[in-house]
Amino acid sequence: MDSLLAAQNDPTSPLYHHYLTTEEFNAQFAPTQDDWNAVAKYARGQGFKVTEDGKDRTTNHLIVNASGTVEMANKAFGITIQNYNLKGRIVYQPNHDPLVPKSVYSLIKNVTGLNNVGTYHRLDQQHRLRQAHPRQGPISGYTPNDLRAAYDINPLLQAKNNGKGQTIALFEMDGYNQKDIDIYRQHYGLGALKPDEVLVDGATNTAGAGAIEVELDMEVASAIAPGAAQWVYIGPNTVTGVENTYNRIVSDNKAKIVSISWGECELTSTAAQMRDTLNTIFKQGTAQGQMFFAASGDSGAYDCDNTINNPTTVSVDTPASDPNVIGVGGTTLHTGPNGSYGSESAWNGTTGQGGGGFSARFPRPDYQKTLNPPGINPLPLQRFVPDVSANADGNPGYSIYYTSGNTTNPGWTAVGGTSAAAPLWAGIAADIAQMLQAKNPPALSQFNKTLYTLYNQPQSYIPFHDITTGTNGYYPADKGYDLATGLGSPDAWNIARDLQSDPVSNVRTLLTKNTSFEDKSVDWKETSSGGYELVSVNNPHIGLYSAYLCGYINCHDTISQTVQIPRATSQVTLSYWVDIVDPEPTNKFRVLLQTTQGKLIKTVRELQTANGNGWIQYTDDVSDALKPYAGKSIQIVFDASGSSTPQSPFAVNLDDVSLQQVSDTSGNTTQMMKKPSFDQGKTPWQQSSKGGLQLINKNFPRTPDTYSAYMCNYPNCQDSVAQTVTLPATTRNIILSYWVYLGRSNTTGACSNTFRSYVREPGSGGRTIASIQKLCSTDANGWMQYSFNLNSTLMSYAGKPIQFVFETSAQTNGRTNFYVSLDDVLLYVTR
Repeated sequence: MDSLLAAQNDPTSPLYHHYLTTEEFNAQFAPTQDDWNAVAKYARGQGFKVTEDGKDRTTNHLIVNASGTVEMANKAFGITIQNYNLKGRIVYQPNHDPLVPKSVYSLIKNVTGLNNVGTYHRLDQQHRLRQAHPRQGPISGYTPNDLRAAYDINPLLQAKNNGKGQTIALFEMDGYNQKDIDIYRQHYGLGALKPDEVLVDGATNTAGAGAIEVELDMEVASAIAPGAAQWVYIGPNTVTGVENTYNRIVSDNKAKIVSISWGECELTSTAAQMRDTLNTIFKQGTAQGQMFFAASGDSGAYDCDNTINNPTTVSVDTPASDPNVIGVGGTTLHTGPNGSYGSESAWNGTTGQGGGGFSARFPRPDYQKTLNPPGINPLPLQRFVPDVSANADGNPGYSIYYTSGNTTNPGWTAVGGTSAAAPLWAGIAADIAQMLQAKNPPALSQFNKTLYTLYNQPQSYIPFHDITTGTNGYYPADKGYDLATGLGSPDAWNIARDLQSDPVSNVRTLLTKNTSFEDKSVDWKETSSGGYELVSVNNPHIGLYSAYLCGYINCHDTISQTVQIPRATSQVTLSYWVDIVDPEPTNKFRVLLQTTQGKLIKTVRELQTANGNGWIQYTDDVSDALKPYAGKSIQIVFDASGSSTPQSPFAVNLDDVSLQQVSDTSGNTTQMMKKPSFDQGKTPWQQSSKGGLQLINKNFPRTPDTYSAYMCNYPNCQDSVAQTVTLPATTRNIILSYWVYLGRSNTTGACSNTFRSYVREPGSGGRTIASIQKLCSTDANGWMQYSFNLNSTLMSYAGKPIQFVFETSAQTNGRTNFYVSLDDVLLYVTR
């Protein structure tokens, strides 16, 4: 199943975002009826009463439900169930793990229900506190309008994306009062809701002590996605009840969005139950395109605080810790004028803190491999929690209407907790899913991985509020991902627009070559009335070389480069650094765009010599001027002329010239490089090292404790990594992007140590198709990202295999070794 899940999230796979029906899953992965019958037969033989499979329509044959006495269990599993005192609570559990005979050993992955140490608890906090600046709600909690304004949900609703056509499943361990839901929705103008109710294992919809949790879920989901249908799954609060309720949700497969506001300390669940039972259920849901939002807990970094006699043990909540579940943490939200977003900090109040930390049961999933959260050293290899967050502070809390259970103050109340944040995220997902439902393949499925893609790759709109203040009682919030608030809280409209847009819509590709003149005048054309070479070591901005124009009497120097403008272009910018020396009013420096025949397209900028003031960067938008030249070649010309005296020579230093464009693409864009960050094995990357070295390693990755391609760092080296890709026959746009780090050597020559990227026909001796980039050791400037539009060179190879090669070579000795680290190589292809 793991390979299927990977393929469903791999843009190069034909299974990308193609999810299974329940019937398809059962046919491919579920135990057979014969398997289930064999286990049921064994249970009956031990005296247990077996609930017939299919009674609750869980057709995946995953669970055999059996009931019997303690004596039956002791005999059947070779155990002794005993009572224990746990913080004043009498609990029972077996003296060791259960044993089963060989005849059914291969069929049974886990036996649950033999202890009651761990039970699910609500993750809500009820308060009647009032804020200094009261909200509009009847009890001063956050209203639907407040939440929509703070988390930028209103644009979705205004575009009629209110969750209509989507279904949210609510996992519950108690009943609810429909009249409370009706009053809430009527008060806030949300329309009527007739939820579907699914009762599991004999549970009833009788509002008990936990009814406030159920109604909180239903009302918060209503506030954010009033048009979404709600299916309320109610099961008994037992180990088997929990498993059967989750299993019913995935077997029904009615809802693609699931909200879970109940959980327990991870350490009170056995590893077998979490990995073999619950994880299998969540994997099935993920394979079917379902997403699960689970509250991360209200005990900060100490989720076991209420159940284990050691409050100093850091721990997290299940099921938020499962890698196929989106763990939702807690914040304290401060709103601005008209309820707009103001600021947030990690939730750390007197009644609760946002759950977060690292799992004791699950390894870190691929989508978290590059994270390096603060407050933890050494970095563990386990799954990090939470993934995202939202307001959980009960002051002012969420405004809800509640009269059920054993409440002594029926009516309007304010409630907090991460159990409010989970249905908020589920509601946002429903709104976005409606907006994106026409996109093929759907962009919202496997949403946990999607969220990290939004975080790791540049986006047109900032998807998360990065929370950088506060702690959850142990782990601090900080810039980027942290264990207190995860990736941050949602900007719903930005997330929706990022997912709707093409992934390369904001990637700026470089059109100029040898931008810093470190390969001297290669790719540049020089003309000098004084007969001088213009590229020199006179006064570089960065590196060893720059273009030095004029510097003599009655000078006229130009340096130019011919570039091709891609056909699909929405924006083009020209950027360059200039240092004008000894300015005089009669001297000029001009930046021009010309046709290849020398006809002026535009004078981009004319600098009088009075502008001289050291190195200054200029950036000009030349989109309109170059729009008629899409698909054609043009010239960028830098022209200096002066009549200065010998005592005051006019000169211009020019460096770091880049012409960048943003592609105007529409269609289906996929990232086609496999293992772009070199993690999880070396195939399909091909390595070649003159020194016989293993190039894919952890020597110098862009993100700590991950991999990169680390080349050279030995005398007279020549190393390369390459990957073969077949471009789709219908390719319309090709963008290559990568990060590179140049380890500067002590060379004083021009480009004796180099990094090159190019495309060739497959095979070590394949013909070179196109040169993409050449960098010299003197280009070294830390980790740098480069992106290139390859339409003009590779479009004729659509439907054919080609090989991308990244090569490093050096002529250094053992004391001045040059090295290069390559990471995050992405190939975006639009069809």
